[in-house]
Amino acid sequence: MILPIPRQLPIGKIIGRPYKGKITDFNEQEYSVYRLSGLIHEINPDYLLFHPSINSIQNVSLLASYGSLWLFGQMLFIFTTIALHPSPNYIIEWIDIILFFSIISIFGFAPILTLKQLRTKKSRYYKILLLKSTQQIAYYEHNKKQEPIFHLIDYQNIIASVRGNEGTKFESLNLHIVDKTTDELIHSIKFDDHRLNPYDQWAFIRTYMERPADELPLDIEYAQECPTDMSSSLLACADIVHVSKDAYHSNAIHDVSLMEWLRACTVSYLDLAEGNIYQSSANPALHPEVQRRLKWDGKNNPYNVLPVTAERQAAFDNKNIKVKLKWYSGIAVNATWFIVSILYVMLVIA
Repeated sequence: MILPIPRQLPIGKIIGRPYKGKITDFNEQEYSVYRLSGLIHEINPDYLLFHPSINSIQNVSLLASYGSLWLFGQMLFIFTTIALHPSPNYIIEWIDIILFFSIISIFGFAPILTLKQLRTKKSRYYKILLLKSTQQIAYYEHNKKQEPIFHLIDYQNIIASVRGNEGTKFESLNLHIVDKTTDELIHSIKFDDHRLNPYDQWAFIRTYMERPADELPLDIEYAQECPTDMSSSLLACADIVHVSKDAYHSNAIHDVSLMEWLRACTVSYLDLAEGNIYQSSANPALHPEVQRRLKWDGKNNPYNVLPVTAERQAAFDNKNIKVKLKWYSGIAVNATWFIVSILYVMLVIA
């Protein structure tokens, strides 16, 4: 008799469960504290909300989309120039037109998808809410063609595991819920942050949920509160991207510095795309089930975070003139470089 092979649940290396065992020390203390502080959206005695994590692979996809947009524009202008002012010794044939539109389609597909995302505001990225007051975790499950599905699960039933991507050394933290009677996987929350040590991230979550506020390590320079509803200004959401970058420092008041403006001039397309991810990911902190469980009165926050300033609130309300000038001028400079590069290529061909 051949026994059936037991089904393997899609869970990686299990690293712990809530309330079981000592909370491990941080392996990468300085970097992990900096990174986790930057990912925090809001933190108080009731809940902690994480921004969606944009990992290195997703950044490469956005960069490829950006590069495709440049090539798409250049090739379009080159073909237009040849078509309007053909060389006496060159006749455009059908095969040239077919080849051109084939290449244009390849280069135009990626930027069209990214630009469509800016309009539709659909997301597959998670905002993870840790409800300390009721020891629960809330999040929205994102599906491509459906509205986000809200989930509220008990923290004590969590299984934490680490999974790596095949062919790479990247690891990320996953949280799972398994039905004890059927052994079926009910929930799987993927943090997808390849720049953060998953063991440190699990230690951070356990410390917040299980320990007093003064034991949670935070870097006040990066632990910045945000208004809960981030839907009103894409520019303010794009400013959040500054804080999450490893080699870049951003202040907390959405003011304008030379470095911030130069960044907006060079990679505004990428920052706006990432800001759109923050903006379009459904916010579980606003769900009625979460609001019903909140007890904190909004005063005397024991966590070491920078408060929401008037400038920051104005930016999120789309009323901060400095933020608007920074981004609009940065986008204008970016577009100018784009057009000049196309004109240069056309000049070389001419």
